Formats: sequence, C-alpha cells, structure tokens
Amino acid sequence: MLPTLLLRCCAIALVSLTFVPPIAAQKPADAPDGYEGALARYRECMQRLPFRFHTEGRTNLATTRMPEALQILCADYEKPKYYAEYTRYVLARLFEQNFANAQFVPTLDALRKAHSEPADTWLWVHTLRIQADHVGDTEAVAIATTSKNVLHRAAAITALGLSRNGNIKSPIVTNCLEWPKKDADRCLLLGAMSGAFWENRRRVNDAEYREALTAYIGLLAEDVDLTHQLKIQIARHLQKILKGPALFVNPEPWLELLLHGDVKVKADTTTSVPQRFFGVETQGERFCYVLDMSDSMLQKIEQSAKPPTAVLTGPRKKPGKKAILDESDLPWDKIITRWDLAREQMRISLTRLDDNKYFSIVWFGTESGTLDSCKGMIKATKGNVMRVMAELDDMKIGPKDEVKAPHGQLKGTTNMHSGLRRAFSLSDKGYVEEAAFVDTAVLTHGCDTIFLLSDGAPSWDDFHIVDKDYGEGKVVVDTEYGAAAARTPQIRYHGPYDQDEWLVEDVRRMNAFRRIHLHCIGLGEANMGLLGRLAEMGRGEVFQFGKQKDAAKK
Repeated sequence: MLPTLLLRCCAIALVSLTFVPPIAAQKPADAPDGYEGALARYRECMQRLPFRFHTEGRTNLATTRMPEALQILCADYEKPKYYAEYTRYVLARLFEQNFANAQFVPTLDALRKAHSEPADTWLWVHTLRIQADHVGDTEAVAIATTSKNVLHRAAAITALGLSRNGNIKSPIVTNCLEWPKKDADRCLLLGAMSGAFWENRRRVNDAEYREALTAYIGLLAEDVDLTHQLKIQIARHLQKILKGPALFVNPEPWLELLLHGDVKVKADTTTSVPQRFFGVETQGERFCYVLDMSDSMLQKIEQSAKPPTAVLTGPRKKPGKKAILDESDLPWDKIITRWDLAREQMRISLTRLDDNKYFSIVWFGTESGTLDSCKGMIKATKGNVMRVMAELDDMKIGPKDEVKAPHGQLKGTTNMHSGLRRAFSLSDKGYVEEAAFVDTAVLTHGCDTIFLLSDGAPSWDDFHIVDKDYGEGKVVVDTEYGAAAARTPQIRYHGPYDQDEWLVEDVRRMNAFRRIHLHCIGLGEANMGLLGRLAEMGRGEVFQFGKQKDAAKK
C-alpha cells in the first residue's frame, strides 16, 4: 500500500471529497493509437496515485502484446512503487492474457526464477502454464515432482492442470506416493490436485487421468490420516467428476464408481444435516457468511418477492426444541427490509450447525470486517451462536440522508471485493493481511464454504485514495446511489475491484489452492451475472431471492 505519511495526509482530506465511479480501462479519445499511445498513457497513469489508474495503464500497455511492453511490465513487477502485492497479482494476470506465446517464454521464465516469495506463487502458476502450452511441460513436471519448495510444486501442478495438454498423472501420482506430513503442505497440494482434476474432467475416461484419480482417491485411506475437512474436499470433487450419489469419505465407493460405475461396497458418508442459507444447501465443515451491509440493504422487500405462504400477522406456531429450522420458520411479521431478511435467515442457518462445525460472519459496506463476537473462525456452540445473533440483533441503523442514504445508514457502499478478500483470509485466529491465499494458518484453519449475500453491484474497494481531479469520468457524491456532484480540486478514487473482470480474477487467485465452495444469493438489484460467475467458479449455487432456485452451471 502507500507509505504511511501519504495515507495520513489523504485521510485528513477525506471529509470534504466527492467520489468518482468506474473509468473503463482505455486511453482517452484524443490519445495516439498503437504502442506509442499505450506507452504514453501508461506513463501518465503511473504518475498518479490511485491503483485504478495503474491498472488501466498496465492493461493498455499489455494489450499491445509488444516485446517492449513486456520488458517494461517485467521491470514494473520487479520493483513496484506502490501496492506491491496486488501489483504483482495484476501483472501475473496480464502476462497470462497477453503474452501467452513461445517468444515470450524466456523473458517470463527469467522473471519467475528471480521471484520466489509467497506472493509470487500466482506468477509461477501463469508463467509455467504458458511454458507448458507453448514450449513443453518438462520443466513444470520436474518442479511438480522434485522441488523441495511445496509452494512451487503446488503452483506447477495448478499450471499443468490449466494447460491444454499438460501431464497431470506423473505429478499427482508422485505427490500422492510421497505425501507430506505437514497439514499446510497437504492443503496446498490437495488444492492444486483438486483443481487439476476439475479443469481436466473431460478426460475422465482417459487411462492416465484415471490412474491419477486412483492415487487421489487413495488419500482417503485411514492410514493417510487426512483431516475430515480435507476428506470433504476430495469427496466434493469426486462427486462432481464421477457423479457420485453422496459425499463418501472412504476410498472404496469411489474406486467402485471408477471401475464399475456404481457403488456396491459399504460406504461412509457425511451424516450431519446439510447446512442451509436462503434455501441453498451444502455440506462442509467450516462456513463463512459474507453479508452485504451496504445502505441499500435497508430498502423494503417488495411484497411480490415474499413467498405466498408467508404469515405476515398474528402468532406463529413455535417449532419444537429439537426441530431443524428452514425458511418456513421465518418470522415474516418482523421482516420489513432486506437487512431484516438477511438477519433472520442467518438465525435459521446458524441453528442448523452442529456444534463441532466452525463458522464466521464477514460484513461488507464501504469497508469490511468481522463481528466482534466472531473475529475468526469459531466453533458453532450454542453460546457462540447466541452471542453472534445478539450482535446482529443490536446492529444500529443510522438516519436517512436524501442524497447519500435515502433508506437509512447501515455500513455505506458495496465493497464486495473487501468482503470476499476477508473471508478468504480468515483463520481461527483472525484475519491474515498478506499473501493469505498460500498462508499456513488460512490453509489449515480457514473456511471450506462461503455463502455470499448481496443486493447490488460492487461500487467500492479497499484501494481508495485521494488525488487531484484529472478531469476524467463522472464525479458523484456517493458511488452507491450515483448522485452527481460538482468537480473539486481533489477527489477520492477507488481501485479496480468494482469491475467484474478484476473481482472475478482475484477470487480465482484466492481460491486456487483452497477450492472453497462459493454459493451466491442475490437480493433486489444484485448483479446476478457477477454472482453467477462467482458461483460457477466456486462450484456452488446461485439463487435470486424471489425467483426459483437454480443450480449454478457446473
């Protein structure tokens, strides 16, 4: 991020500033065409403070696909002046999009070999994938099978899985036979292997794929001693790939399916009640709820969106003490706003959790955070659930503002990226700030399932900063409602993660070694296209409240 002194100076000025909405990643109309025009715009953007301009300038330069552009961007990767971690994630993606060609492999290979920090793992994935596709997979296979650095092995397996013709059998079989003892190493490799199998599921009838899958299934054996969470991850992928009837957590039924297409042996399955939120059901061990708490969540629910069976007045029949609650138990006489609905759906969902499961709640508005009662992943004991619900019940609603908050004030704008970033970065002990997608604590003690609830399109992110008005874009009072404002000498800009492309890409990175199931629920004006893409990528479901539930594309 920016130096502390600069951030402090910016913070002082925030009170009187207006906002600017998204600016498309393109050069101004009067800029020259071609490489020289893109280079000029890049230099102009890099002189500015906001990360959104840096991303625009780099994107424009990368799309020229010129060797000179790659040299400049590689130097940029070497020594980013600001936003170092996220600069490297953005550049890794731009390399993948624009320089996937044999002529660029030596340059990218040299860059990869010069950088081996955890945050560079995404660069390793993309550059090894490009190399496997356009030169050959020899080096990626060697890294995946012999490297002493487990991060590099996992990156190589992920790259081979993403490549068009990469050999996944040798790396997967080798790593299964030489299975590590440390839980974090196991999580990394299992996430990489699960992804490789999923990306190549069309090859399920190929002999080599089935040999690798047999080794993967073998990890469910008792003597391997995987955690139940990792067994569930394997079972989730096998169920989709082999069309299994249940989440078996022992190897025999999967081997039967692989060999004969049906299950005849006695199988252990998960026996707990499926977890449920807004009617979306899933199995898992560790759940994170990412709740939109932007001000628009205070809008009233349309009568037409409520189920016809909803009891709006009079006493409701109380469920028994041991009853398993579902949406039929919602107290519709108390539900007026979208936030009321979210809170009451949370109450039902949390009561369904076994006390040996873990959960946390992340909220997002202009910023994101966790509740004080669950700052990390916590056990779903009755006491913990009661404390969380008490905090949600006591949530304060601010007064209406006709321009900025016509429905009242909850927590501001829609910073979805921040909410997801925090969810993917939580462990039992709290939030991990840097390179969380390969962090030991997050890999071993993070969530395995996310429920994302939102009622609008992303309109903000965590990369906001004050800079001069460059006369580009429309200035608004607030990005949530878009009321126009007069231009001022300085403006508060956000970063690029209000844009679907960059938000989806960053979730892809965050889930590369986690394979979290991501389920998305939309209310009101939710960006259902975005939610659908996220759910598809997370192999989850997408559901729009008020409409029939559909499974996400598999």
